[in-house]
Amino acid sequence: MRYGRTITAALVVAALAACAQESPEPSPQRPPNSVYPAPPTAPALDAAALVVALDGDDAAEGTAAAPLRTIDAAAGRAQPGDTILVRAGTYEGDVRTAASGTESQRITFIAESPDTRIVGVGGTDGAWENEGAYVDIVGFDITGPNADGLYNKGSQARLMRNRVHGIAGNCIYVQNEDYSVTDVDVLSNVTFDCGEDKLDHGIYVTHRGGRVANNISYGNTGYGIQCWHACNSLAIVNNLVFNNPEGGIVVGADDDEYETGNSLIANNIVVDNGREGIRETGESGDGNRFVNNLLWGNDRDAIQINGGDEAGTIVADPQFVNFAADGSGDYRLAPTSPAIDTGEPEVALRFAFDRAPRPQSQGFDVGPYEQ
Repeated sequence: MRYGRTITAALVVAALAACAQESPEPSPQRPPNSVYPAPPTAPALDAAALVVALDGDDAAEGTAAAPLRTIDAAAGRAQPGDTILVRAGTYEGDVRTAASGTESQRITFIAESPDTRIVGVGGTDGAWENEGAYVDIVGFDITGPNADGLYNKGSQARLMRNRVHGIAGNCIYVQNEDYSVTDVDVLSNVTFDCGEDKLDHGIYVTHRGGRVANNISYGNTGYGIQCWHACNSLAIVNNLVFNNPEGGIVVGADDDEYETGNSLIANNIVVDNGREGIRETGESGDGNRFVNNLLWGNDRDAIQINGGDEAGTIVADPQFVNFAADGSGDYRLAPTSPAIDTGEPEVALRFAFDRAPRPQSQGFDVGPYEQ
């Protein structure tokens, strides 16, 4: 069977080991047919180094009793090791953060709840642009008429459990001017409904090192996930990518100055996309491995290879528990799914979307859930 291309609602995401036990509470403000990313474990107000709230003042102390008004102001005061807690509400205006942490003392921007929304104001820039290194951005809903959504230029950053959608360009974009960004993790995000042409993607990464894992990317004009330019030595694993007209996942480069090589593309479920489900193209370099990916209902259920190695490709219905075109289904795997226990064990993350540790049985599952 071929799944339809009219997916209209978000689904999924859960978290990492640090919040393995928490359960999100549904919000009455959310559409009944939507499933949002699970919220992060937000610190108590009095435990955060700085607090941001809609009723705050950027001249205030930044405490729970006297919060700041903008994330920008908090970033301007942040020191290595600080946690910036952003209380629930809709924050209109583009966000700019440049503070850097260190390897042992990261700076964390964390949403209090899934109802912490960033609404950009447009123009040629991102709704949230981060230039700081050793920074975590966790749990935000990001949208707006901007050229890009969550735009990261800093090395050693972690973009986790964000919901980015309705952007004119790329939902999540990792790049700086000279392609020197390294070791960025893009983990457990939902990206959808982004892009005005085929060059706009759900997740667009151009860096060396790091992981693109446990993400859901669908309904974007370009690819669900694009790894391009200096994208090298990256793990793109256990993602679910569907309903992207240009294609599911693409790995490559447009000149030999920035070869894309030595990357692992494994354990992804790629459904109902244009072209091949997964492509390696252009100046793609050496050492790319495409292992144990599941393809179904794409224009061509195949991996286009351009020098890399392919093994264990599965072409079969993934057998979700209940696939629904509006995103209201249950996208875990049915007991008879060919994705169960057939994943490549060389996976960086050991936790799935539903917070179950990997593996649950004899092997690793393909896709974002572990049964």
